[in-house]
Amino acid sequence: MTERADLLLTGGYVLTMDDQNRIYDPGAVAIANGRVVAVGPEAEVAPRFQAAQTLNVRHHAVMPGLLDIYSHAGHGLIKALYHPRLGWPTNRVYFHASTPEWWEAEAELTALERLRFGVTFGHTVLGATPARADDAVYADAHMRGVLRVGIREMVSVGPPDPFVPHVPEPWSATDWRSGSPVEKRFTYEQCLDVAAEVVRRWHGTHEGRMRVSLHPPYLFGRHAKHSRFRYDYKPEDTKVVIDRAVEMRALADQLGVSIITHVFRDSIAWGYEHMGKSMFGVLKPDVLLAHSNGLSAHEVELVGQSGAAVVWAPSTGENAWYGLCPVPALLARGVRVAICTDGNAPRFSMDLWKDMYRAILTQAIEKHDMGALAAGRVLRMVTIEAARALGVGREVGSLEAGKLADVITVDLRAPHLTPRIAIPNLLAFYVQGHDVSSVIVGGRLLMHDRKVLTVSPDAVIERGQAEAEAAFRRHPVDEFMKWDDVYWNAAMWPE
Repeated sequence: MTERADLLLTGGYVLTMDDQNRIYDPGAVAIANGRVVAVGPEAEVAPRFQAAQTLNVRHHAVMPGLLDIYSHAGHGLIKALYHPRLGWPTNRVYFHASTPEWWEAEAELTALERLRFGVTFGHTVLGATPARADDAVYADAHMRGVLRVGIREMVSVGPPDPFVPHVPEPWSATDWRSGSPVEKRFTYEQCLDVAAEVVRRWHGTHEGRMRVSLHPPYLFGRHAKHSRFRYDYKPEDTKVVIDRAVEMRALADQLGVSIITHVFRDSIAWGYEHMGKSMFGVLKPDVLLAHSNGLSAHEVELVGQSGAAVVWAPSTGENAWYGLCPVPALLARGVRVAICTDGNAPRFSMDLWKDMYRAILTQAIEKHDMGALAAGRVLRMVTIEAARALGVGREVGSLEAGKLADVITVDLRAPHLTPRIAIPNLLAFYVQGHDVSSVIVGGRLLMHDRKVLTVSPDAVIERGQAEAEAAFRRHPVDEFMKWDDVYWNAAMWPE
């Protein structure tokens, strides 16, 4: 007697990314009621099910949807506006030129970009560094944009850092909802209230597809020096940093959500120096440490003791400023580690596949060893290990019966993916986002044969372009686009 399924994928090269790293070739995946109900050899699975829809995915890789578990909201509409000496206009645009419609268009555009690259679960910081945390209306707009596309999302909200000057003091933001600019000041405490409000409105809604976490920019301060983010901490600042960390921990516990924060070298050591073992009352397993560049051996040990997770961005400038994240050492210590994009500006995209190879290559250069980070481990670091780092590993991240059916297929019929022999290596070394052919989230087919089924890509792109141009009329960005002789011919940018 056959069983009922809503969707059956047959004939593909199935990578489960489960704890045994099982691969089935040819394999099959059966989906019913939004969850995987069977996965295994095609000859065993396919005859068991009568499916409402069957997809023949021969010559495709079938795997869990990717999780990009750290990025920043807003970046989608300021792509490429970067100058090596001037930086990029995040604060100016986000706080003084954006509207709720701008944030909604940016969220929809970025979610579409993620969808087409096979990312089924994104995590995005909206607030703190540097996006809008002064009013919950911007988070509401962001969520609406993501919902239309259909992927999963965790949004992190929180106040700007009280010391590191991402936002000039006194803090202010411009509200354009009346049609005219109204500049309003806001405080740390107001941003905390906004964060709590966003959690209550959105966390766990839409069948659990939308989630919220808290984002203090630097839970234990930013002590690694950088020319644009420089602050010399004074003795009296220590109590403020610790009090704010403890306050954030208490709020997260009260609301039942996790904490996401930036960490660079010296911050974990500083926390332990000034808090001792009580630091582990703040730094718990539900804390995700973004970047973690340049951590010392002592800090790796402290992170391991805490149970906190790490997400590293192989493409960002912190790798040049502070050194790489010590991924092999963290993995050896048993730390959960994931790889992320960090967003789609100013020089990147949401194509997480590119960051897989960048992770392998940069760690190899650092260690003078091409085996420093294996391709298979990298594939796990954007699927099941990313899910576990974000605290959702029981629901997504691998193809196993009972888990949510977040599945992607990758079309291997391309010159750069021929011969189809060492498929896991092809995925980690050669695949690009545009090789993703179909995307399923919660059993719902969101993209098939590269055709997006939830939104009109042309309409999303046109809306994003219009909102970006409107924001740049409010605050021009011409200084970031000086295509002069230095730009084209200089050996290096002058200081």
